[in-house]
Amino acid sequence: MSAQRPTPAEWQPIQSLLQAGLPQAMLAVGESGSLVGQYCDELQQVALCFAPSAQGLSCGTCRSCRLLVEGNHPDLLVITAETGKRIAIDAVRHANDFLAYTPQVSARRWLRVEPAEALTAAAANALLKTLEEPAARAHILLLSERPSQLLATIRSRLQRLSFPAARPGQCVLWLEGLGIPPAEALWLSRQFANRPLRAWQLWESGWVTRCPSWIDMLLSLPQQSPVAALRLADNWAKDVDLLLLRELMLSLLADLLRLRNHRPDSIVHVDYLQSLEVMAQSAQAISLWETLEEWIRLPESLAQNRNVGMMLETLLLNWISIWSREKVHGITS
Repeated sequence: MSAQRPTPAEWQPIQSLLQAGLPQAMLAVGESGSLVGQYCDELQQVALCFAPSAQGLSCGTCRSCRLLVEGNHPDLLVITAETGKRIAIDAVRHANDFLAYTPQVSARRWLRVEPAEALTAAAANALLKTLEEPAARAHILLLSERPSQLLATIRSRLQRLSFPAARPGQCVLWLEGLGIPPAEALWLSRQFANRPLRAWQLWESGWVTRCPSWIDMLLSLPQQSPVAALRLADNWAKDVDLLLLRELMLSLLADLLRLRNHRPDSIVHVDYLQSLEVMAQSAQAISLWETLEEWIRLPESLAQNRNVGMMLETLLLNWISIWSREKVHGITS
């Protein structure tokens, strides 16, 4: 997938910031799978570029831009956290040493940390010392989905970036521009209006074609016995990616909650409206929220190397228990 670069009008706030002098410590806020990550890519590329355009975009052809494309720019360091894991202090100590050195190619050194809320307490405090007195040509960019989880002392030293806001309908047009058929692009955009990159990843994985059969099985399951849930868990544990199933479960549970709040016009799975309305009317609201929380926490649970089959059994039993009197205990992180 080739990144779609922002238009000059969309990029104007960042261009103004570049002209005024790029801050040394910055914060970008956005959901995982949103375009914020791509905007950060463009910002670090233009910050390291030898000959940026008048609109504040990178040239794409200089040595620095080529090194970034090749993935071996010596003045860029990216620290990321694996799903469900934290960023340890050793990674931040390495980053602090990296920032202290003189740039080798570009005019500055660039550190990117994402998601910043994954920093351990020790790692956050180590980074704070660098934020208090950054090296002369060092720039630090933190990406965060939940900035409220950052230390207040860290937030106070970061300048929040104003990236282009998502426009209504932008996601579907963006997906169609990547070759996704209009009907599928529209369906994806209803779920991922603010996360087009995630929508594209799911399309590439074949998720869209698997969803109808998954939905049929999930919607019929509450009418069956717990034995049916255990049997389905056993089958799915062998060949279903739980994180892909999680995306579907989150959207189904969100639709049920919307219908309980009498918002049928905003649901995602419109082809299943009648069945979802019946289920929403008979569901226990607290059980919907509890089950939603279990699926939200799933990446953390998977990171603990727990038994996938057992986790799936519990999740599916809790799904059917939404419509029963006895709630099965949910998984805990």
